[in-house]
Amino acid sequence: MTQLPRRAQRIGAIALAVLALGLQHCASEQYRFVGDNSSTRQDSDGLEVMRWTTTKDTSTLEGILIGFQKRQVMNPLATESLLQEGFFSAIIDEKDLPQIREKLGSSTIDIRTTYGTLPHWREVLQRTIPSGQALVVNGATLIISSQLVQMTARGWTTPTESGGCFQLEIATSLLDVSKEQQGMFGRADRPPGIPIMNTGIETCLQRDEVLIVLTANQGPFQSGRGPGTQASLPPTAGGFLLGESADLQGKETSMKGVTLLAFVPHISSSIQPTHSAAPAVGSQ
Repeated sequence: MTQLPRRAQRIGAIALAVLALGLQHCASEQYRFVGDNSSTRQDSDGLEVMRWTTTKDTSTLEGILIGFQKRQVMNPLATESLLQEGFFSAIIDEKDLPQIREKLGSSTIDIRTTYGTLPHWREVLQRTIPSGQALVVNGATLIISSQLVQMTARGWTTPTESGGCFQLEIATSLLDVSKEQQGMFGRADRPPGIPIMNTGIETCLQRDEVLIVLTANQGPFQSGRGPGTQASLPPTAGGFLLGESADLQGKETSMKGVTLLAFVPHISSSIQPTHSAAPAVGSQ
């Protein structure tokens, strides 16, 4: 009679051990599934930047892009302010990218970078400013020393009634050369360095939309020293950053030309449209 309880205890202990192992196995399987699902979303959503350097002049490039422009990036006042700082922007249809690339010519240099989702500000392009170089910033001429011009971006997928868009924000800043490494990964709330006023770009790109940014056409100005006398303006931030080719470290490449940046969003098909709340009964 005394052995039955002991056997029952052994059987109960074995059953509990098997049950515990089974629960542990199920928990680990669930963890792997969640992890795999998360990584799949990260691979699907994100930002790709195409960098094209071409020998075409800026007026020709602006004409090409205006012909393909799908809609305005920002309101007219913000667009005009952006132009004054040397940046031209346009939103085009993604299906037109091959045709635009063809119009740039066979000598164009292509560089593609995939960033994924960008919750924090991330460097897209930078160029070191030679000591003593003059830049026109917000209408004033600045003499720069030990600084660089840097474009940064952040962005993420946002659900919308149409299925989702990629919220993209771009900023251009002046950054001390000594803080260059600190500027590679900015904070979430603000870009690194000193942001240049009126250079911010903010838009929500649909699945089939691409944002193009290049230097704005900058002509000569009247110097006032005599009739018809003209002199070259110091470059704007946009003219200096995108007006001549430079690699990602800010060093010159063998080819001189104008740089275009194409910001291509990738939005997962799993993003579902948001639905507006149904109107109350009797409401107009």
